[in-house]
Amino acid sequence: MRVAIGALMHESNTFAPGLTTLDDFRRTQLLTGVAIVEAHAGTGSEVGGALEALRRHGAEVVPTLSAWAMPSPLVERSAYEEIRGRLLRRLAAAAPLDGILLCLHGAMTVEGIEDPEGDLLQRVRARWPETPVAVTLDHHANVTETMAAASDVLVGYRTHPHVDQLEVGRRAAEHLVERIESGEEFATAFVKLPLITPAENRGEPIDRLRAEAEEIDTDPAVVSSSFYVGYPWADVSIQGAAVSVTTRNDPALARACARRLAARMWSLRDEFRFPIHPVEEAVRMGRDAPGRPVVLNELADCTLGGASGDVVSTARYLYEHAIGPSAAVGVVDAVAATEATAAGPGAPVRLSIGGRVCTEDNPPLEVEGTVRSVHRDVHGRTSIHSGYETPVGAIAVVEGRGLSMVLIERAGKLGGPTFLEEVGLDPRALEFIVVKEGLNPLVTYRDVAASILMVDSPGFDRQIPRPRDYSRLRRPVYPLDPEMSWTPPG
Repeated sequence: MRVAIGALMHESNTFAPGLTTLDDFRRTQLLTGVAIVEAHAGTGSEVGGALEALRRHGAEVVPTLSAWAMPSPLVERSAYEEIRGRLLRRLAAAAPLDGILLCLHGAMTVEGIEDPEGDLLQRVRARWPETPVAVTLDHHANVTETMAAASDVLVGYRTHPHVDQLEVGRRAAEHLVERIESGEEFATAFVKLPLITPAENRGEPIDRLRAEAEEIDTDPAVVSSSFYVGYPWADVSIQGAAVSVTTRNDPALARACARRLAARMWSLRDEFRFPIHPVEEAVRMGRDAPGRPVVLNELADCTLGGASGDVVSTARYLYEHAIGPSAAVGVVDAVAATEATAAGPGAPVRLSIGGRVCTEDNPPLEVEGTVRSVHRDVHGRTSIHSGYETPVGAIAVVEGRGLSMVLIERAGKLGGPTFLEEVGLDPRALEFIVVKEGLNPLVTYRDVAASILMVDSPGFDRQIPRPRDYSRLRRPVYPLDPEMSWTPPG
C-alpha cells in the first residue's frame, strides 16, 4: 500500500492588513520529502498521527510537501500558487499511489480565491479521480461543499483548545486504509449552517457537539462525523459553521446524520458565547479572587487567530496603575524588541510599544523601564504545540512599574508558563499575566493559574461580530440577523 501525505495550513485573517508571503511559510514550515517525517514523527500533530497509523498498517509512506504559516493576513496569490504547484508536482512524482492523505486547515483565504482548500482538492481529484483521498481539517475550518465533494472523508478536530490533532491524524489514516483495502465507496453528506460563532468557544457547547458526534459514530455504517465552528475573521461568502458525516456507502444515512448534527449545532447557537470583561473589571475580579497568578486573556488580539499581537490596552492599565509584579506576554513589536535587544540587559530604555498594526483604539504605550533579559526564538514547551513550534525572532523582557513586557519580533506559538520560565520569569510569583493565545492558556496555564479571565480589548479577532465588517457574507446569518429561523435541509 503506497500512500502520499502532505500538508498545507493557514488561517487567513482578512481584517488584518497586509499579505502573507512565501517567506512567511519558509520562516515557519515549508518542508519536502524526508524532512517532513523528521519534523513530525513522534509529535502531537495530525501529520505525526497519520505517519504513526500508516506505518502501523505497513503502508509505504511518501511524504510530499508540508507548508504552514502562523495565522496572519490574506495569502498572496503567487505564494499559494507556488505551494500548490510544488505539492501537485510531488504527488505526480510519487505515482502510482493507492491513497492520498492531506492535512489542511480549512480557513485559508488567498487573493482572488475564497476557497483555496477546495481549489486544491478539486485539482487533486481531477488528476487522480480513482485514488482515495482523506483530509484532516481544523475545528475552525470554513468548510465548503467543494471540499466535501472532492474527498472521500473529512476528519475535523473535536476539541478547543485543540488537543486532539494526533488522534485526528490517526483516524484519517485509519479511514483511508479502510477505504483502500475494502474498495468500498464512502458517502459524505455536508450541511452548511447560517451561523457565525465566536471562534474562541468555551467548553460546554463543544462538549455537547462532541458527544453527539461520538454517538453518531457508534453506528457501524458511519465512518466519521465532524463539526466545524468556522472562522469568523474572514470576510468571505463561504464563512460559517458546518458539519460533515461520512458513511460506508449509505448516502441516506449520511444525510440523516448530518441533519441531526447540524440541528444540534443550531440549537446551541446562543451557548457559544461567554463572559468577556473590560480590563478594569477583570483586574478588580482578579484581585478579589483567591490565589495568584490571574491570567488576563486578550481574545481579540489572539495571534493564533491572525491578530496582530500589538494591542497594549491591558498592559497599559497594569503599567499606568503600577499593578504587579505582572507580565504582558508575547507583545508583537519588532521595532521595540530590536531596540531593547540592542540596548542589552540592565540598560534603561524608553520605548514606544504596540499600536503599529492595530491602530483602532490602540495607541502606542510609552514605557520607561529596564531591559531585564534578551533571548531569541524561545518558544517554551507544551504538548498542544508539538510539531508546530515557531521561531519568534528577537525577544526582550522590559520591566517598568512592576510590569514585565515580553516583547517578541514576530508572532509565534508560546508554551505558556514554560515560555516565561525560559525568559527568566517565575509565573507563580506574578499577580497578573496577560496572554494573547486564544483558549490555549486554558490548557497551558491550567496547573499554574488561580483563574483565567477573558478580557475585552481592541484587535482583529472581535468576539462579537459587527455587520459593518462584512460585505461578502451570505445573509441572513446568525447572530447578525438574530430573528432568523433555520432548519437543516431535507
